[in-house]
Amino acid sequence: MVDHLARSTVDGLAVRAKAGTAGTQLGTIDTGELGFVVAGPVSANGYAWYQLSAIGLPPNAGCEPPVRTTPFSCPDWLGWVATGQAGGPAWLAAATQPCPASPMNLDALVGDAATGPRTALERLACYGSSPVRIRGWWPKIPPNAGLGGTCGANPTTWWLQCGGLNYNGLVVSESAGFGGVGLNFDINPASGVKMPPRGQWVEVVAHLDDAAARHCAPFGGDAQDPVKVVLMCRGEFVVESASRVAGPY
Repeated sequence: MVDHLARSTVDGLAVRAKAGTAGTQLGTIDTGELGFVVAGPVSANGYAWYQLSAIGLPPNAGCEPPVRTTPFSCPDWLGWVATGQAGGPAWLAAATQPCPASPMNLDALVGDAATGPRTALERLACYGSSPVRIRGWWPKIPPNAGLGGTCGANPTTWWLQCGGLNYNGLVVSESAGFGGVGLNFDINPASGVKMPPRGQWVEVVAHLDDAAARHCAPFGGDAQDPVKVVLMCRGEFVVESASRVAGPY
């Protein structure tokens, strides 16, 4: 079940800070709520426990206040959930979602009509670390884009944690333009991979769950959960190759 999706089969299922009934209750999830299974199982107090993360939000989405925890109204929670007692009904069930097959156009993942995974963890559940082939528009950077910035991340993972500073993002179409609906792609400087010139359709072969993701760690002084930081890195696409193409599939 680890690295896949699970769905609650009951209302009011407790999400705890640690595996076990003594763990602080962070909130609850109701029937049908999806989670990405991070770790487990851990046996405690007669239950098998799995660490679940909410699947997150699609691009350009947010949670309206007030945010509730019973049940969670915003998909940004992380905690341990019991699967039920031995011999009794299961409180968690394995879940799947449609996964667009490679090769694909970028809008199959992030476009308005996308029926497949819309969040990074949903994509991670779909593809794991397997390479996928994606076509998108590689936009030119406008003069006022403000390219650059500083990154205080681990020297070995800065390119994965701060890839957005380089604007290595594809968009779903030429008309979408720079900053339009799209997806960021990271490039490991040690790989030697180079993107083609901007202002054209490109095809990238990329993978999620790069080996470097396990070394991502909090930085910047803010209170960041180390598990969430690693999950964020695991959900980043890392480019293996890139080439110009005539257009979308």
